Amino acid sequence: MRLLFFVFLFLYNVFMKKIVTNLVIPIAVMAVIIFIFFRDISIIDIKANFLEIPVSYLLAFTLLSLVGTFIRAFKYHILLSKKLGFKDIFLITLVRNFSVDLLPGRAAALVFYSWLTKKKGIALEEGASSFVVSVFYDALALSFMLGGLLFFLETGVKRWPIYVGMAIMFTLSVVMIFFSHHVFRFVLRKKIVSRFSRLEETVKNINEYLAQHKKNSERLQVFLLSLATRIVKYLFVYILFEGVIQLGVNLGNFSMFSFGLAGTELSSLIPIQGPAGFGTWELTFTLIFGALIQAENLKEAAFVIHITTQVWEYFIGLLALLYLFINKPPGTHGESSKG
Repeated sequence: MRLLFFVFLFLYNVFMKKIVTNLVIPIAVMAVIIFIFFRDISIIDIKANFLEIPVSYLLAFTLLSLVGTFIRAFKYHILLSKKLGFKDIFLITLVRNFSVDLLPGRAAALVFYSWLTKKKGIALEEGASSFVVSVFYDALALSFMLGGLLFFLETGVKRWPIYVGMAIMFTLSVVMIFFSHHVFRFVLRKKIVSRFSRLEETVKNINEYLAQHKKNSERLQVFLLSLATRIVKYLFVYILFEGVIQLGVNLGNFSMFSFGLAGTELSSLIPIQGPAGFGTWELTFTLIFGALIQAENLKEAAFVIHITTQVWEYFIGLLALLYLFINKPPGTHGESSKG
């Protein structure tokens, strides 16, 4: 009886700790940020700014977001050696999109993506590796995109932090894409993890995956798809931004916006943030864009952009997740990859 009591107490503590960590603290963080920094705006203000966006802009946003998902899914299709039918990987990518902001550092997206690919017959290490490798391709593509837009950037903000950030992002991406296989091979050769059989097996599987995806032709193809994904994503968010702020559509403004959004996206790395990034994302957006432009409705724009993108991604992502649960295609390997 006493043993059962201690087991119950242990499970209760673990459960409560998870509730506090994943629910109570994020809600508290969001509430504090909104109360301190955004108490001067109301839901009516946010609604009014949303209604300023032309319907054609919203349609373009929706279409481009689907195009971006299609390109990203094709990239995953390649990174998974076309072992999954394109329909499956497209649906999984929609789920990945809405889960990106659920936990810091894309942890929830990694869990959803790896779990769903595993359910379709892909080894867990292969699914997880394809996701992580894709993240570094995205970072490399972003550094190239921002490098090109730097020529059109018109702002009085000091540029050396931008150069440093881009250099770090470029270097880390190149190291992970081109040299991670050598690191894992070194670990195996020196038998660093040989005492832990399960860990060693996992490292072997990851090393095998990386060895199968080191062709320069594939790397170039995946990089170009990542670059296209970055450009399309920044374009459809820019459409919402322009619909609210109305600065005018030109390369200079798009360049400024892209650097601002890239900085805002770093808020996902904050260990503690609001549910789905709410609060922390808006605060980061307001601070960064406040240093780049003068606009009276920046706070409202932050909420409009975040709410619109989240509502759309959750709507279509949850539909995709439901479809994946209800429908179980008979084949997921081999010939099905032609779908």
